[in-house]
Amino acid sequence: MTDPEVVRRLRRRLPSRAERRVTFGLKVLALIAVAIYLLLGVLNFFASVRVTGLLVTGALFLAYLIYPLVRRLNVYLPVLYSIIIVYAFIALIGAFAITLVAPAIGTDANNFAKSVPGLINQFDHEMLAPDNRFVASIPLDDRMYLANLPSQFTALAQRYGLDTLQKGIPVLLSAASLGAALVIIPILAAYMLIDASNVRRQILGLFPLRRHPKVNTIIDELDKVIGGFIRGQLIDGAIVGIMIFIMLTATHVPYALLIGIAAGMLNFIPYAGAVIGFIPSVILALAYNGPGNALLVALLFAVIQQIDGNFVAPRVLKENVGLSPLYIIISILVGSELFGLAGTFLAVPVAAMIRVLREQLLPQPAPASEVPPALTKLPRQKEPAP
Repeated sequence: MTDPEVVRRLRRRLPSRAERRVTFGLKVLALIAVAIYLLLGVLNFFASVRVTGLLVTGALFLAYLIYPLVRRLNVYLPVLYSIIIVYAFIALIGAFAITLVAPAIGTDANNFAKSVPGLINQFDHEMLAPDNRFVASIPLDDRMYLANLPSQFTALAQRYGLDTLQKGIPVLLSAASLGAALVIIPILAAYMLIDASNVRRQILGLFPLRRHPKVNTIIDELDKVIGGFIRGQLIDGAIVGIMIFIMLTATHVPYALLIGIAAGMLNFIPYAGAVIGFIPSVILALAYNGPGNALLVALLFAVIQQIDGNFVAPRVLKENVGLSPLYIIISILVGSELFGLAGTFLAVPVAAMIRVLREQLLPQPAPASEVPPALTKLPRQKEPAP
């Protein structure tokens, strides 16, 4: 057998470049499928150990939240001292907020709960009043539907809120107390930060040396996505809450502080903060200040949502997760369908993590020049006549 024949046979046995790409793609897809399966297993495991899962999740969020400050202090101080200084700063802010804000919030919440039935009855009366020129142009059936919305919203809140409390109270009690959780979570977060380098070393040890740069890149990107999402959500919620508080105070709507804080805290759940802030604000404005003020509050809420959606959120959140609005909406729908409220909150960071893995492990999409857009943001130029 001549040498050229041996070479030809060896070439014939070796897979082609296209076959190697297909094989690599199938391996990556299999790896992603296994990762999703393991993620579901981890979620089911955490569902079985709810208290531990809540503590670990809270510690992970706290660790990502304070990581930038700890890293800056770590340039001058040991990591343990840096964490202690950050915790002391957070404790001072918390004590200041509790001293000044908590009494006012408690009073507002108590008064608001007592006034809810009367506010709903007054809203029904205003919507069905024949002499109300603001709603006179709305068909009667539509006005009846709008008048029933607050009652339906209250029924849903009582139904699901009581169900959540009934399920959540045993969990809180089984954790010994809220005070114990407030101690355990910072301790776990501190250990996570201290042991982060060792965890990375253990992960790198699972891969060959030649793969370490790629694995390091993936870990850095995942850290950036998760940390950016958590910090971005907090910043976005704070900005939205402050805007709502200023707007309600300027329009003389009562309970402005309570509504602003509630809307800001629930802003991490897509659309929940807007609904929680909008409905009681409009009802209160209608009950205390009349239809004109309620219409003004509704319009200002729309302005705040536009400012948040077009200016605030893109700069503090969307740029960090790197997802288009289409993928964000789909991920939220899928997450809420599979895991309820927790899935709604975790859908965006999980989708962003999948985006990082796709960009790092799968072939990149074709350039835009090869696939001209079917639709354009600007009007298309008229094609010249043949």
